[in-house]
Amino acid sequence: MVFSRTGRAAAALLAVAMLALSGTAAAQPESPETSAAGNNPVYFVHGYNPGSDANCKTIWGNAVDYFEKRGWPGGQLKTVGYYKGDTGCDVSISDDNTTGTRIKHVAADFANYIYEHHTKKGKSVDIVAHSMGGLVTRVALLGSAKGWSGFPKGPLKVGDVVTLGTPHRGVRNPDASDTTQWKSMDPDSEFMRVLHAPENRLSQSWAAGTDWTFAGANEDETVSGTSAIDKGYHADHKFRYLNGNSPKVTHSGIREIAGGKHELRYWHSSEGVPHDTGNGWAPVKTAYEAVNQNGKW
Repeated sequence: MVFSRTGRAAAALLAVAMLALSGTAAAQPESPETSAAGNNPVYFVHGYNPGSDANCKTIWGNAVDYFEKRGWPGGQLKTVGYYKGDTGCDVSISDDNTTGTRIKHVAADFANYIYEHHTKKGKSVDIVAHSMGGLVTRVALLGSAKGWSGFPKGPLKVGDVVTLGTPHRGVRNPDASDTTQWKSMDPDSEFMRVLHAPENRLSQSWAAGTDWTFAGANEDETVSGTSAIDKGYHADHKFRYLNGNSPKVTHSGIREIAGGKHELRYWHSSEGVPHDTGNGWAPVKTAYEAVNQNGKW
């Protein structure tokens, strides 16, 4: 059974009753093995790299292959480079950014690219982002909707955003690096305070035109599961990989693992109750389903 964003009160009440009776949540529904609609281009945004030189093919190879095998047209799958040393990327939004560049400035570069190539033409895109790339994406949409300086003056047309291992509430070890970007991911940074200011949260109207899915893992050594799902704050769908997975869902694994059975807890905001399963989707499959379902879970 899949669920819509608008919510189904009867299903939610039934789920609560089942939880009360059994003490466990309903199993994760199986997805139909159908080909992707491929209506929107999908942009894959990598995360923080201490050398300012990420390799998009290495980072996103498994995910892109999975999307293609499920029927998404290869020409619609685009990896994004934003560091000056990035290689193997389908598009580059800047040729001079480093780890010393503010996340907000990278986000403005990304926002302007999406606006120029898609939004102003009336076209929508989907985005799958890993680690800091999820913050770049979130701020790209936020800054555009709010009309911040350097951003497009209006909302971007983005149907779905999926973040994998993104430190929405900061990294585990903020003292691991003194670069501008890493310090911004300190849970107590000004960047995090602005991101979670009441008017900037995803529960506000500026974010309503996009379906937001956050995935995180307890086994992630860089970003905790609670941070990656932005616990305590709104997202339309949340997937948290629990302990005991084989292979472990690590910080890099959450963007690479496309198979297996996983200990998983997931939520849909329209229901308001969590579900636990020992047969959960692999992280890459979760990302695929999030954009393919287009909000119609």
